[in-house]
Amino acid sequence: MDRSEISVAILTNNQHHATRDKQCLVKLNVKSIKVFDDPEDVLESVRQQEVQLVLIDAAVRNMTGSACLRALRKAANTALLPAIMVTPESQLQAVVDAIAAGCNGYVIRPYSLQTFERHLRMAFESMSGDSIETAQLDAATELVAQGRFDEAISEFNELVEEENEAVAFFNKGMDYLRRRKFGKAILAFNKAVALNSMYAEAYKGMAYAYKGKGDDAGFRACLDKSASILAMQDRLDELKELFAEILQANPDAINPYNTMGIDLRKKGDYVGAMHAYTQALTLTPNDENLHYNIAKACIFSKDYDAAMEHLEKAAGLRQDFEEAKRLLAKLRAKQYDSLGVSNGAARSPSGRDGLAMDS
Repeated sequence: MDRSEISVAILTNNQHHATRDKQCLVKLNVKSIKVFDDPEDVLESVRQQEVQLVLIDAAVRNMTGSACLRALRKAANTALLPAIMVTPESQLQAVVDAIAAGCNGYVIRPYSLQTFERHLRMAFESMSGDSIETAQLDAATELVAQGRFDEAISEFNELVEEENEAVAFFNKGMDYLRRRKFGKAILAFNKAVALNSMYAEAYKGMAYAYKGKGDDAGFRACLDKSASILAMQDRLDELKELFAEILQANPDAINPYNTMGIDLRKKGDYVGAMHAYTQALTLTPNDENLHYNIAKACIFSKDYDAAMEHLEKAAGLRQDFEEAKRLLAKLRAKQYDSLGVSNGAARSPSGRDGLAMDS
């Protein structure tokens, strides 16, 4: 990051904070610094990529800093624009809300210049892709511009042939968030966004290489792949928001993934529910209620064999788990039209309350 080449926007309704942030940026040799108290005023500069970094305070023109960041990202589609919260708010809910909104750094006032600089550097570095992959993406894009389409396609293919690890980094971010390791959570989420964006850009570039060759089928297929990757990022952002809400409502939850799975299942998102339950199993693999909940999600997605496996596990973990046994008996008899589950509470063998049941 060459600070002499970047432009920074400061969003705050506190002039004292604005002065402090501006002074620090000047000491760090930042090229251009502008202060705004209304996110609407900075939108066009962001859209035109005239701003390379946004600093957001706890409050901006009748909204919280997190709400401001959400509005900014939604209005300008700025997934890769580093946005750092610089705020006196240190409470758990405020930090979690900012991370859910997509902040790329969280600086608590009052701060030292060294702390401020470290967060700026980390935000930029974690939002950028691997230097080799970034150079290859740029080179392939240049090949398209030169009309060397076959060479470009080869370069793009080399980029996307490796597995997209965005979801793996996203899952790490969720786990760090659960464990209140906020700095690590932000870095993991940043890496997930950067990887996903790189893959989407590679497929988009490949699409235009195919278009240059006159291959309309290849063009459409690659554009569809790029769009699906971007849609996945939107979905991950939605899951992050839901997970943050669950953590804020019950910060001491033993297994917040279980609650997330129940919420998603009830919304009809069976794929999302299974993703959440898979994460839940890493925390409490021997909770009978969790296996019951997973079975219910499997039933709604008509994966009856998997449902039976989890119900057998649930019944084995607690001998008096009658609801699991009744549901298992119906599945074994293939009575698929009578698989309704009654409400109820369950208790573990030790007498403590188990995880919440999906009713």
